[in-house]
Amino acid sequence: MPHEKQTNTEGNTAQTTTGGLFCSLCNISPEEVLAEFQRWKLVRTKTMKGHKERLMLFHKDHVRTLDEGSIGEAYLLLMKAGSKFFSYTDKWAIFEPVYATVPDHWHRVASDLDENAHDYGQILKTPRIIIDNHGGTIFRVYPDNKSIVTSGSSK
Repeated sequence: MPHEKQTNTEGNTAQTTTGGLFCSLCNISPEEVLAEFQRWKLVRTKTMKGHKERLMLFHKDHVRTLDEGSIGEAYLLLMKAGSKFFSYTDKWAIFEPVYATVPDHWHRVASDLDENAHDYGQILKTPRIIIDNHGGTIFRVYPDNKSIVTSGSSK
């Protein structure tokens, strides 16, 4: 997939969508990055939607799809970071990008499961992986609430 380049206001060359549109993930400032890995960046989301913490992990390259190994790496990095950033809560989740505002750049959002958050209704409609900080279990939840897959405990 070819990438078009554009210069942002800081004078850096940044990738844009294949249609030449500005990509907000490609243009996140270095000051916003909480952690950087070889192929990934971790940031707080711009809108917290009433959560105490809300994170996004995204690929450094402007890519829409990834191979299974890269996706696995992303989830492992986000789970490791999440265990630190979401230590204040019993359970938190990583969400599928059903409601993504930047669908052309691979990323995943994670947040606590605060029932009082502005997006709690949307959370219930989104496929997600729920991580139990204390029990060591991981649940895969689908919006129909009929399908729940549980992994083993890490105790």
